[in-house]
Amino acid sequence: MTTASTNTSRKVCILTGASGTIGYAIAKSLKASSPQWHIILIGRRPPPPSLTNIDGVSPTSLPYDAFLQVPDMTNEESVTSTLSAYYESLQNHADVGMQSLNRLDLLINCAGCSLGNEPLVDVSVDAFKMTMEVNVLTPFILSKWAFSKFAKQRDEGGRIINIGSIASESPRLHMIPYATSKYALSGLTRAFSIEGRNLAKTSRIAEATGLVSVCQVNPGNVRSNIMSAEEAARREKEEGFVDPEDVGQYVATIANMPNSVNVLESTVMPTRQPLVGRG
Repeated sequence: MTTASTNTSRKVCILTGASGTIGYAIAKSLKASSPQWHIILIGRRPPPPSLTNIDGVSPTSLPYDAFLQVPDMTNEESVTSTLSAYYESLQNHADVGMQSLNRLDLLINCAGCSLGNEPLVDVSVDAFKMTMEVNVLTPFILSKWAFSKFAKQRDEGGRIINIGSIASESPRLHMIPYATSKYALSGLTRAFSIEGRNLAKTSRIAEATGLVSVCQVNPGNVRSNIMSAEEAARREKEEGFVDPEDVGQYVATIANMPNSVNVLESTVMPTRQPLVGRG
């Protein structure tokens, strides 16, 4: 059976957005899918107890191996210096097993925000700008860094999974900043996918002959703490919800595919959610 990497030892994933419902579900599913995965979370804050605790009790183990804190994920220097410092510590580690983790197999861009969900006349430029920076600029910064890391691994390549939204196909009323950012993320995904076929050219490393598979998963309705109780009740009645764990398992399935296979763009949604047709 073909694996996602020619390296038979541990595989390394960098994941953003694990302080949120979908991101944490992805971490759990990926960790459960294979003991090989070494998962590095990066972001402003780690997963909160509301996600990690089970029936109010702290778990004996967490579905990740490291957390790198970056106060501003839209600041390229802060993001890249934090990653570089972590990888340098792996390279210089006394344990040979830890040294072997000085690699990257997978980047999952899941961090996001939804600001300015109000009538157009009330949407501020600041809210629009912040949403675009978090939802588009941050994935660009991390993907750019990941491509350089993939290129240095010569013929192994890697994979990037962007977590988008069904809003990139069918926006809702009063969601201009968010919907626009997710449409932009789709463009970023497709552009990076082309670059991933030409790793040597885009990295300027002639020996980088590997493939970088870049794709986007668009979840439909998923319960989150940013949704009001009234809106959650309405969607439950009219559309239904997808469990975060279902999204996580789907992403983990893609993550474990060989880099020669890509699921360019896909939607995971409740069967009743109105997207296709008129009823």
